[in-house]
Amino acid sequence: MNPKEFSIEDLLPHRNRMLLIERILEVNESLSVSSAVVSDHWPLVFAGSVSPIVMVELAAQTAGVNNSINRLQTRGKEDGTMGWIAGVKSAVFHMDRLPVGATLITRTQNSFAFEDFREVTGTVTWDKTVAAEITLQLVSA
Repeated sequence: MNPKEFSIEDLLPHRNRMLLIERILEVNESLSVSSAVVSDHWPLVFAGSVSPIVMVELAAQTAGVNNSINRLQTRGKEDGTMGWIAGVKSAVFHMDRLPVGATLITRTQNSFAFEDFREVTGTVTWDKTVAAEITLQLVSA
């Protein structure tokens, strides 16, 4: 898959302060890697840092890139790219706060797929330190 064929806005419905990922670094059939810089415009920001809960959304958006590219390539644009978090199976945060300005790398892997349901494992790192390990259950529209 060539992620350069698509903009992030082509792949995700998020806009403005809810669009967290900034760059797609890698995509293949089951894996996506993205980068994002923590911004004071993000949700859950307070006193120069952001709640680690926002990493759940980073993992969901990174997985959404992969799943949207797969859907566009197999089903076409008319199928759309919408999807939702159906469940957070696990989320382990190794940081209490994320400082504004930190660059986060998010890696997600589809670990299970059945029709429009996916279970995705993700890791968010900051400066080579694991900041979160997350398993999400996602459903496509």
